Amino acid sequence: MKSKFLTLSLLASSFVLNAADVEISNIYAKATPPNAQNSAMFFDIKNNTDKVIKLIGASSPASKTSELHTHQHVDGMMKMVQVENIEVPAMGEAHLKPGGLHVMLMGINAPIKEGDKLEATFEFDNGEKIFVKDIEAKPVVKPDHKHEDHKHGDHNHKH
Repeated sequence: MKSKFLTLSLLASSFVLNAADVEISNIYAKATPPNAQNSAMFFDIKNNTDKVIKLIGASSPASKTSELHTHQHVDGMMKMVQVENIEVPAMGEAHLKPGGLHVMLMGINAPIKEGDKLEATFEFDNGEKIFVKDIEAKPVVKPDHKHEDHKHGDHNHKH
């Protein structure tokens, strides 16, 4: 009887450890104008393991499909491109944000209004799936590059 109890205790504790391998925080979805077909989700992923993990998929009842995307310079222009996965370094973080990595919600079922609550499931290559509910929709402002430091000769300007 003691060995069965010990086995159940070990299984329960290993489940708790695995549940904290990956954490998702600061998640929000992009509110959309009335005729928009797509939206996006942005969030931080924390990897609490000593191995690299990858976000390999996402899904939400709010859209027909979801894709992992980033922005890249292509032929001198900034374009959104699909990526196979989003790597999160061992004991590190990945930040999904406007103008960078993000999850696209393709073919949204209805406009996403500010204050709406969404749900999503995120799948990782270590087999972990994380379900998140009450993802708040917010207006998204594009990154403001005007306030970045730019060097000109031997002095700096703030734009």
